[in-house]
Amino acid sequence: MMPKPLKGKPPFRGFVASALSLGLAGCLVIPARAQDHGKLLAFDVDNHLTLAIGKFEPGHGWVQSADFYAPPQPGDRFTLYTPAGKIATVTIQDNRSPVQDSVFASWSAQVSGWNSRSNPYALAVAGSDPLAAEPLGPISPDNPESRAIVSQYLKTQGLHVDQPLLTQAYTIAREGRRQDAVLLIAHSDASALSTEQEAAVYAVALLRWNDHGKEAILPLASQTSFKPAGRTREEQEHLYGTRDFLRLVAVVDIDGDGWKEIVLYDAKDDATQINVFSFNGRRLRKALSVYKPNYN
Repeated sequence: MMPKPLKGKPPFRGFVASALSLGLAGCLVIPARAQDHGKLLAFDVDNHLTLAIGKFEPGHGWVQSADFYAPPQPGDRFTLYTPAGKIATVTIQDNRSPVQDSVFASWSAQVSGWNSRSNPYALAVAGSDPLAAEPLGPISPDNPESRAIVSQYLKTQGLHVDQPLLTQAYTIAREGRRQDAVLLIAHSDASALSTEQEAAVYAVALLRWNDHGKEAILPLASQTSFKPAGRTREEQEHLYGTRDFLRLVAVVDIDGDGWKEIVLYDAKDDATQINVFSFNGRRLRKALSVYKPNYN
């Protein structure tokens, strides 16, 4: 199961899982261009900036998208990042699309084309100055060590899965370190669920951090449950919700502190959530989070 594009108007040093409903917060109306307000972040899907994530302001810190209102204008430039690093610089082609509410997060605008065939998702950062975002090292989904890390974590959640299904796996190089950090995303096979068979249901994104021989497995997102034999898929989802699909968007040093942030896309059944996580070698925290319903 691959994440679905948004419906309606067209997620070493640093590191995006609960939702923040932005419709509950009032917007401070400050008419200004995006480049005048720090590093504005948006989620790009197939040549559309479909969701405003928030921004980082030097001297102020992280600002949720509900706390400001400064939509970019036609002609503004954005730099796009994926796990492959910096991939393109694009320009907004039109005014933002009409939205069904006044929340800045719902802003959407088309940008100049870039080759999104192999990966339609990217982090868009206002401006054309490149940030620190070296290409990540891909890991085979069949890598035994990576599977063992996920299996070990799932056991702590009460699930016994000897061969978990990895959907994304990367190494993150850390300057001056002998061992890279490892980022792993794994999902259970939703199509294999049957009423007759018991099953482990999971969607997890994990960061393995090893500092001077001390290893830690830190969950960025974790959705786990056990389905006993005899329980239907509908009954399981009624109890635990629909299993989400997680996808790494980019690993980029957004705030310029030398530690890269992790941007994670959480594709829910009826909504899209983007989370930005920061990590300083000791503490993993959510710096930004935005949640947008998928309009029919």
